[in-house]
Amino acid sequence: MDISSLLSPQESPRETPPPSTKVPVKKPRKPRASKTTNNINSSPLLTPSVPPALPHNAVVQAQLSATSPSLRSPASALRTSAANTPPADGGRAARQPSTPGMDTLADLASMQHHQQTARENAGGVRSAEIYENQPSSASVLPNLHAIPRPQVAARATTDLSMSDAPNQTPSPRHYPTSSLTEAEAERWAQLEGHLAENPFAYESHVQRVKLLHQGLVSHMNATTTPTGQGDPHTYELLRDLQSAREAMNATFALGEDLWMDWIEDQKLLATSLDDKISVIESCRKAVEENSGSTRLWLLYAEWMLSLYKIANPHDQRIEGVMESANAQGWSDEDKMVAREVCSWQQMLEIWKQGVRDTRWRINDSHLLWDQYTELLIADLANIPIGEGIRSIKTHYLDRLQTPHATWDQTFQNFSNFVSRFYNASYEETMVTANKQGSDAKHLYGLREGWELKLQRAKENDDRDAEWTAFSEYIDWEGAQSRKKNAFSFELLDALYQRATLRFPTDTNFWECYVMFLNNEIATHGRHDIVVLPVLERATRHCPWSGTLWSQQLLTAERNRRPFPELQFIKHKATSTGLLDAGDMTEVLKVHTAWCGYLRRRAFYPDSTDEEMDVAEVGIRSAIEDMDTVGRAKYGDKYKGDTEYRLERIYIKYLSQSRNWQSARDAWKGLVAKYGDSYEFWLRYYMWEMSINDQTAYREGDLNDQRSSQLTESTKLLRQALRRPKLDWPEKILEIFEYHCEDHEDVEELQSAVLQIWKTRRAVKKRREKEALEAYELAQTQGLQQAPGLQDAVVTESTPNTGKRKRDTEDERPDEGSKKLRANEEAEPVAGPSLPKRDRENSTVIVKNLPVDTSETRVRQYFRDCGTINSLKLVLDGDQQCATATIEFDSKEDVLTAQTKDMKSFDGQPIEILVGTELTLFVTNFPPTADEDYIRQKFAKFGQVVDIRFPSLKGNTHRRFCYVQFKNSSQAKAATELNGETVGEDLKISVKISDPGKKQDRVGPLYEGRELHLSNIDWAATEDDIQQVFSKYGKVEKVRLPKTVGGKSKGFGFVVFSNQEEATAALELNLTKLKSRLLNVSLSTSDPAKRQTSTVPRSNSRSSASPSPAVHINGNDDHPTPPASSTTEHRPSYNEIQSRTIALLNVPDTVNDARIRALAEQYGPLVKVVLRPDHQGATLEYQDVASAGKAALGIDGHEIAPGRALGVGTVKEMLQQREEIRHDKIGANGTKKHNDVAIPFQVQAPIRRPNQPGARRGGKGGLGVKRAGAGWSGPRATTDATGKKAEMNGSAPDGKAKSNDDFKAMFLKE
Repeated sequence: MDISSLLSPQESPRETPPPSTKVPVKKPRKPRASKTTNNINSSPLLTPSVPPALPHNAVVQAQLSATSPSLRSPASALRTSAANTPPADGGRAARQPSTPGMDTLADLASMQHHQQTARENAGGVRSAEIYENQPSSASVLPNLHAIPRPQVAARATTDLSMSDAPNQTPSPRHYPTSSLTEAEAERWAQLEGHLAENPFAYESHVQRVKLLHQGLVSHMNATTTPTGQGDPHTYELLRDLQSAREAMNATFALGEDLWMDWIEDQKLLATSLDDKISVIESCRKAVEENSGSTRLWLLYAEWMLSLYKIANPHDQRIEGVMESANAQGWSDEDKMVAREVCSWQQMLEIWKQGVRDTRWRINDSHLLWDQYTELLIADLANIPIGEGIRSIKTHYLDRLQTPHATWDQTFQNFSNFVSRFYNASYEETMVTANKQGSDAKHLYGLREGWELKLQRAKENDDRDAEWTAFSEYIDWEGAQSRKKNAFSFELLDALYQRATLRFPTDTNFWECYVMFLNNEIATHGRHDIVVLPVLERATRHCPWSGTLWSQQLLTAERNRRPFPELQFIKHKATSTGLLDAGDMTEVLKVHTAWCGYLRRRAFYPDSTDEEMDVAEVGIRSAIEDMDTVGRAKYGDKYKGDTEYRLERIYIKYLSQSRNWQSARDAWKGLVAKYGDSYEFWLRYYMWEMSINDQTAYREGDLNDQRSSQLTESTKLLRQALRRPKLDWPEKILEIFEYHCEDHEDVEELQSAVLQIWKTRRAVKKRREKEALEAYELAQTQGLQQAPGLQDAVVTESTPNTGKRKRDTEDERPDEGSKKLRANEEAEPVAGPSLPKRDRENSTVIVKNLPVDTSETRVRQYFRDCGTINSLKLVLDGDQQCATATIEFDSKEDVLTAQTKDMKSFDGQPIEILVGTELTLFVTNFPPTADEDYIRQKFAKFGQVVDIRFPSLKGNTHRRFCYVQFKNSSQAKAATELNGETVGEDLKISVKISDPGKKQDRVGPLYEGRELHLSNIDWAATEDDIQQVFSKYGKVEKVRLPKTVGGKSKGFGFVVFSNQEEATAALELNLTKLKSRLLNVSLSTSDPAKRQTSTVPRSNSRSSASPSPAVHINGNDDHPTPPASSTTEHRPSYNEIQSRTIALLNVPDTVNDARIRALAEQYGPLVKVVLRPDHQGATLEYQDVASAGKAALGIDGHEIAPGRALGVGTVKEMLQQREEIRHDKIGANGTKKHNDVAIPFQVQAPIRRPNQPGARRGGKGGLGVKRAGAGWSGPRATTDATGKKAEMNGSAPDGKAKSNDDFKAMFLKE
């Protein structure tokens, strides 16, 4: 085997011969003795590669034997191929076994590579190769190549080589042309010059082709003159356009748009039969390169049909179908040849292939299918009538079971077909067809919204919007449920095809497409999927993607393709220089995939010694090539691959070859580059430990050999700990300690313990130094940066009028935080996000709608204008018409909707107005205000369409709302309420909502004059804190949050009069206050608050939830004396639970003030805890009786329209999930209401709290003594006076009492 063929085209610049499809017969590998250190002594990982001194004749002989095939003449190449052909018996010529001279041969090949690279650099361009088009396995034109005709002047792409590509780029030409403007001509000259120096600049190729094509269009559109202008053949840049297209096609894929332009130009220029057949060849290549393109298939099929009409002008089957091509100048012989090339069956076969290839394109597959069906129906006269009708019926039924945009039209056409040929069974046939096609129609209905979004982006020529729409569409399609039959592999596959056709050079789409196909094979067992053709198209369109090339290599290996084919793929990937145009990552991916393949191939069960040698030389060559390219690109700054992937593959190869010492030397050679990484030492250690077992088992000497290997493991760990810049020495210390305890003797263990102790002390000092440096750096940066970012609370232009609250959860110092390793960086803090939804500028008002219309009808009428986020329909005051407020997704959708102004809607003209300044931003209203309060407050100014309160899941202290009016005049009138006093000295803020006028917050936190203190001693008071901090400036406020029991939470806040004083006080960080080191930092915005606690009692500092007085059996005549403050005991958990109830189904827009106002009417409260993340709240009362009254009174209370509260236990409340609010209409057209929450589960029976010390009463009636304690116990049979209790709640008169009587009895004063 030619060693040069193992190198990349950068190493062997000439084109490799096409891969042979014949798999060579392998010679079984003979057992090879374990190599010693002397066998491989020139590892590229250990020492720099220096070519050894060789005799002159050895160099000459090696160069002659490694001559590139492209330098030979065709005849000599054929003779060489014949000479190298294996014998007929399948045997292989004898070869020398692997010898130590293999290293010399590898070094020689490397030296040849360096010499060739120098020659290439001198030439100014790198060699290249052309993409080879694979011939179609099922040609639809079997007689096409047998027709004698002159060759086209331009060479076909399969006849070009990448080494010719630079020569195809003509040098800049300057001459006057009437088809290009002066600016266009100058731009063309610039592109020619740029491509002469950079022949692989993709965008320059595209711009040049488009520029010259536009010149042809301008030439064709010009007025015809006697000079012949307007004739495409007289375009003076025609040859330049042809050369530009061929040069680009030799290197890159043209893409759908460029192929369309090229074929259309060829059609214009085609005058002879040979020219027209050349168009067929171009169409075939175009559809192979752009699979699934409806436009190209339609162009191909229509061209075949037009040629058929020329050859068969009197065929009645195609009369009036379409205009035929120009047949002027065609001889009878030409028409005869055309009939042979374009027969009816061949022409139909092209249509059939196009229909099959585009079947699952639900947006435009009908363009091909409808015309193909017309041809089939027209052909009924020439085939047996019964067979033809049955075939077309099956054709229709298959189509109706395929989702597509014109399903209704197809169904109507099928109806006409059935009424004509199956009239007797018309109803039965149509019912069956409708039933069979219902799933397909449903699948398209789910995707109709996405298709409209794509269509709108394409019509607006918005590439960014179209790319986003494709990405979101693909994500949505892939998330569909397979169990519910909503997922379709064919639809998602076609969607990926469409995305890659529209964005052929987007590597993200291609990579996702390939991974999707691989996942279907690996996870879902779709072994019928063929991925390799997709990867060939992907690498053709994106030759700069190392991920795609590596996937192609891996897939080819998985498909058991022969070695020459994988070698050809690898050389094609690395030949153009596009992979290393950016950084080295992409080319490294290809080398990694290639070397991994070589290593695995070398150890196949039937591999030979030659394949092992090939793997060794190939891997080492790849390592040297990467190092050479990296140093040429980056110079001394090049540090190699941080993951040393190729080197690890080489070490794995040596290990599998049982060449342990060479592998160990390779590890040692990597220490200089990667020795400061703990991950390197872990990999090295794991390799040594894995070798221990293998060596001991194979060598047979379990004691001495294993002891020697373990010594090597211990040595490398000691070596790692001696590295002064090791990024995570703590991890290596841990491994070292465990290793010595498990594997070393007592002397070595004692020595290791001593080294570990010393190293830990050194690491501790190092970490302290790093922490001090980091602190000083943070202090320096903190002086230059603004205070912390505010959270995502909508504030608009309202000033801060309320007291800022803080989360009451305990803050503890982080005692167990892991230290960051030296090579890790902190993540940057994200800035405030921009508004994601602009309701105020994307809303329209639709007036004069019919009074009986529905929201669904309105949505259907406006769905072609854009995505509808929300829709509100209200009746006007006179009840004669309705008005709709429609919120679209963007301002552009609003402009589209305005085109329907004064159009007819169900026979009634409608008026459309832009809905700006309809919404008010209202804040600083009373905390207990609900929707009814807001509606009554603003009702006098006009009809209120909608009121929106914010969700409190992110922050329980948000207090604002949006009020939307029917028109802007009403909203402006309502702003007169701004500044009006409401509630307890609150001045309400009412302004027109405009997110663009959002103002920054003000206050100590946002002005940078508030400090956050943590790790405060539990005994420290606010006076102690103020005394310590007052020496740095005026302290305006000190706050130490307390628990319900009055104890400190261990953190607090200090507010200074200005920012400079607060910054100076940061010196107190890590200073001792009483018994703890104080942590001091500038305050930042609190994280999202998931709950809030309210303590209504101001005198509850002495005890957390003190036990209330207990009355005997509810008798108030003899109350138990209250306990003194000195004897007051802490209540037990059961006592607190007995007077605590949980509210269920609480909307996440209800705040704690409204809950407290509702609950206080039933008795004094101890604490209210709001939990919007569980749709609930907990209420702790002072006594059990109040809790019982609240449980009965609150149960079923409607706190918001359609939201009735439930009462249960805290456990039941915590089992509820957070409320999911959908306030947009989905892309598939499904309406989701604004305030629809997760359906509330059936409420559990109300458990009435038990009085402490009383017995459980079971099901006894009113006044009956309960037996037992807690929630269960024996059933009571007597009342408080000892009389037998009346069961079932009977009254003295024997009349049964209802639940309403029970509630009324409890709730009366």
